[in-house]
Amino acid sequence: MKKQDNMLDRFFNLRQGDLLEEMKEDREALKSSLKQLNDKKLHESMSQLPQEYDQVKKQIYEYIEDLANDYEIKMAYYDKKFYKQGFEDAVLLQCNLKEE
Repeated sequence: MKKQDNMLDRFFNLRQGDLLEEMKEDREALKSSLKQLNDKKLHESMSQLPQEYDQVKKQIYEYIEDLANDYEIKMAYYDKKFYKQGFEDAVLLQCNLKEE
């Protein structure tokens, strides 16, 4: 099984650049419309807080940024994981079809 995992890693590494670029383009296309709406709502809500809460507002913005960064890291992990699983399934399917 270790040899198979190494091959999957090799195939993923060969395609990783293309995949990352495609995923980046997809995320950017979605982020522009989704981010504007969420940012607008957030800023409207935060602007209603009194000025004495400026430090709290700053912390909230930082926490939200951290959450977004964590999400991006998780998405990269799952993108890689599911690409490999899908590729492995495709290889096994092809092998099974050749045996029939």
